[in-house]
Amino acid sequence: MSSNSSPRLARRGFLARLSAAAASFTVLAGAPTRMRSALAPITSPEADPDAWIDRLRGTDRLIFHAHERFQPAMLAARGVLTEGKATYGLAESDNSVVVATHGPAAGALLQNELWDKYALGEVYKLADPRTGTPTRRNLYLEPQDGAPADATVPGLIDRGVVFLVCNVALRNLSKRLAQDLEAEAIHRELVARVVPGAIVVPNVYIAMSRAQKKGVSYVFVG
Repeated sequence: MSSNSSPRLARRGFLARLSAAAASFTVLAGAPTRMRSALAPITSPEADPDAWIDRLRGTDRLIFHAHERFQPAMLAARGVLTEGKATYGLAESDNSVVVATHGPAAGALLQNELWDKYALGEVYKLADPRTGTPTRRNLYLEPQDGAPADATVPGLIDRGVVFLVCNVALRNLSKRLAQDLEAEAIHRELVARVVPGAIVVPNVYIAMSRAQKKGVSYVFVG
């Protein structure tokens, strides 16, 4: 990089565009105080988009990278918490687990109303097991048949798992959905309707790289 000012300005520009959607990053009201602090979102132009890394307080810190497949990453995150306690005697707070998403996996961190409005089940070719037709709801927000009952995005957020959404992926999705509509308006809507507690980062590859430089381990899931 030629200077320190350019990336700072770029980050500020990105965050300024997200400021209108700040409310979407509020952590669930029922989450413990420790969790609300740990998952506090980046909402101001002066905020550091890498701040989430410094909130990973566990002794063992790990990122699961999900591109095509979200559920295996979610189950892996849940497994670290559960098996770490059962097998290694570790408290869940000893582990800081991140699921970083982009591509199709990013859709798992969008709220139900977006899945219904934009028929995301058709976009992602994901069927609702109740009907066998493309789902009109986000299946990852509730327990699924054949998976542990506590393997849900809201449940894992409450337990300290950090979910990242790539803004580039959201922008690409908005263009895909736009058709005759305004892509920028759809992008703002997508950002505003991420699952409460999830964090939108400017670019998930950069986010993961910077986390690894700070000692966070990395596993690609798929």
